[in-house]
Amino acid sequence: MKLINLDGRKFSPVKNTENGRVTTSSIFTYSQTEEQFCAVYSGEDFTDGHIIGKFTGADTAELVYHCRGPQSELEVGTANATLHIDDERLINICMDWQWLNLDQSSGQSHYLEKKHDT
Repeated sequence: MKLINLDGRKFSPVKNTENGRVTTSSIFTYSQTEEQFCAVYSGEDFTDGHIIGKFTGADTAELVYHCRGPQSELEVGTANATLHIDDERLINICMDWQWLNLDQSSGQSHYLEKKHDT
């Protein structure tokens, strides 16, 4: 099974449900070893964000994420992701996610790979 390569790539959200934490100014930097991947991120109202995940198929993955909120509280969630490469050869990650703490609400996010020259 050939996996999409996330290693060394950066992503920003282009769409997020209102109850999500990230904004378009958030940057996610990924690393990957075979089917395992992780990312670090931060944003306007949170710090110390991390993702750990694994591919469950050639274009699907499951992951958990956490960060520190505005009062240094821990915020934790889980997601299922679908990945695809668009016509510009950029990776798109679409996630269905749910907070495991906070209000335990769920939502959807769409992340787009940042162009290599930006």
